[in-house]
Amino acid sequence: MTTQTGFGKVQPKQKAAQKSKAKRVAAARKYDEMKKSGVPEFNIYVRIKGQQQWLPAGSIAVNRSSQINQAVFEQEQELLKGVFRLFPKLRKHQNNLEYGHRLKEFKDEPIQVAVRPQPTTANIIQTTVTNIKERFSSLLQRR
Repeated sequence: MTTQTGFGKVQPKQKAAQKSKAKRVAAARKYDEMKKSGVPEFNIYVRIKGQQQWLPAGSIAVNRSSQINQAVFEQEQELLKGVFRLFPKLRKHQNNLEYGHRLKEFKDEPIQVAVRPQPTTANIIQTTVTNIKERFSSLLQRR
């Protein structure tokens, strides 16, 4: 469906934007379901390594508190998309970011730095393939 307002060429709607929005809506629904079931919720933060100020990156609900580091790094690409949308200046520090988390209900506690989990031998191949895909897709992204 196209609409014309003013002079110039008619611009078709962007389907890629609709797909990514649909992904975000589906993720929000899943998050709400997990929240209703009583799963612990964490606020996720990001900062440039060596700096003190944490910037909000989003929220994650995980089944166990011990799985938060793994969940953060599994969702790293989606977190970065949101962070770059909110804080475009962080894009140039993309390789120098660190993540932190704390339970959503305890806002007075300090933010804990997320530690990247070490891949197990079963996941080494999967991790390698994922890293190659991410690097290849980052090369193709428009900056």
